[in-house]
Parts: sequence; structure tokens; C-alpha cells
Amino acid sequence: MVKSRNENGGELEFLERLRKRVFPSLPRGIALGIGDDCAIFRARGGSEDLLIATDMLIEDTHFLRATHRPEDVGWKALARTLSDLAAMGAEPRFCLLSLALPSWAGRPWVDGFYRGFLRLARRAGAPLIGGDLARAEILMCDVVASGAAPRGQALRRDGARAGDAIYVSGALGGSALGLATGRGAAWRRHLRPEPRLALGRFLRRLGATAAMDLSDGLSLDLRRLCLASKLAAEISPPPVFPGATLEQALHGGEDYELLFTAPPGARVPPRFEDLPITPIGKMRQGRPGAVSLSGAKLPPRGWDHLRSDPLSEPLSDPLSEPRT
Repeated sequence: MVKSRNENGGELEFLERLRKRVFPSLPRGIALGIGDDCAIFRARGGSEDLLIATDMLIEDTHFLRATHRPEDVGWKALARTLSDLAAMGAEPRFCLLSLALPSWAGRPWVDGFYRGFLRLARRAGAPLIGGDLARAEILMCDVVASGAAPRGQALRRDGARAGDAIYVSGALGGSALGLATGRGAAWRRHLRPEPRLALGRFLRRLGATAAMDLSDGLSLDLRRLCLASKLAAEISPPPVFPGATLEQALHGGEDYELLFTAPPGARVPPRFEDLPITPIGKMRQGRPGAVSLSGAKLPPRGWDHLRSDPLSEPLSDPLSEPRT
């Protein structure tokens, strides 16, 4: 499942063009394609929908060999994709791992990577059932995870309605603080994110109207939810991880908490198990994608792969028709 990451002239625009070329109309069985946390396959007559997500993890982009232990890299590689299943209220079923290994990655490192990966896979109920191996100049992996949700009940980004309350789980900015300091609880938060699988299933049963995981920063991810639901949002400052700044909480990314909306009358508890749930604002009519923080415009400054990438300029080339 390809996920949108940019809002103006980058990945979102690219994916919209891609969507039109790949899915002029959705093929039979595809209930949801490009643009959300997971794709949804719906078998005829089935009682469940199959949800499929994929995420890459790349050396020097998502982790540094000098500071990240192989067990932590393996854990994080799977956690990122499981978080997509959590965002849509899915129960994990299985995962696949394609791993490209550079010359420096010897047996001890690879064993450690799989130790972290498989530990989370067992805990989440997502057994590793296949994948691929290759050689490369840097370490790269792609994880595919599949889960299930009752037919037609998966949480999506496009279901929010004007007047819905906006919530976040946990406290934000911890991963950004950990990356900046390399120590303490924030560093552990950065190394071992927790996919909120149980919370996602609870929100689906609760009647949440829209949801997504906070992988790239609240300011950017909330804008994406607003664009999908064709609404605007007004929020107050979110809960901040101890020691983090408001900037880190708004824009830092990699918190992997859940952002969701619910009707005004929904009985959203202040905690789920040991995890705080905090109302931070409301969805409203307005320019789709517009987000305000305490009355002032909130720019979408979260992590965006293509915004600063030189490839973001000629993105039309890969999709252009071949010249004759």
C-alpha cells in the first residue's frame, strides 16, 4: 500500500496521478486502494476484509548503524507497518520481510535484526511467512503486513465529519526528543515504538469516524486526515512527552500514536489500559486540509521524503507516456 506523504507538488500530487493511472476504476475485490494507511481487499461473500500495508526502512534515513542496535532496527522495521494496521483497527494475521544486506552486515548483526523483528512478530500475532533476500550498498528492508477487520468496518482517513472531536493517544514528541538526545525514556521510545494495535481495535468498536497513525508528525498527518475527509481542523496544543518541546510534539514524527476523530456524543475514555487519550480539537467546515492551532495557521512541517528530495522536481517523468 503506497501512502501519501506530501501535500503540494510532491508525493501527494504524484500519488494522485498514479491513482488515476492504476485505478481508473477499482478492480473487483479492492475496497480501498492508494491513499490510506492500508489497502483493503474484500472477498465476495466474506465476513472480513483483508488489510495490507507496506513500509520500507532504509539505513541512514530511518536508522544509523553507529547508534541503533540490530535488535532495535528489526523491531522498528515491523512496528512501523503494524502501526498502519493499528490505525485501521485491524487484527494482524501475518507479515513478509524483504531484506537487502550490505557487506558490513555479518551474521551477528543479521541474527540480532531477526531477533528484534521476530520478538515483535510473536507478540503481535503476525508470524513471518516469507519474503526475499538480496545484496545492496546500504541496508534496506520492506515489510508487508496483513490484518483483518469485520467487513466494511475498518477505520479510514476519510470518515470524519464536521463537529467531530479530534483525539490523540499518548504524548507526542518523544521520538524526536530521543533522536536529538540519544538517551533516556525518549531514546527508548525512538528505538522501540509501540504499535497501538489493541487501541485501534477498541476505537473501531467504539465508533471512531476516522483514524491514522502519527508517523510523520501531527501537523502533517492531521492535514492528511483533513484532506481525505474534505474538512478543516482547529486544535489546541497536544500532550507533550516529558522533556520534549511543543515543536517536537507538533512536527517531530515517528511517535506512532493514533490520531482519530469521534462524534461529539461518543464515550471516549480518558485512558485505554495505561495509555492516555486526549481531546485536542474539532473538525470543521472550511478549506480542506487547513489546520489551525489556537486560532493561528499550523503549517504542515512534519517529515516528508519528497519535499527536500531532488527527485521531487521531475516527478512527472516516471508516469509520462513513452515517446515514440
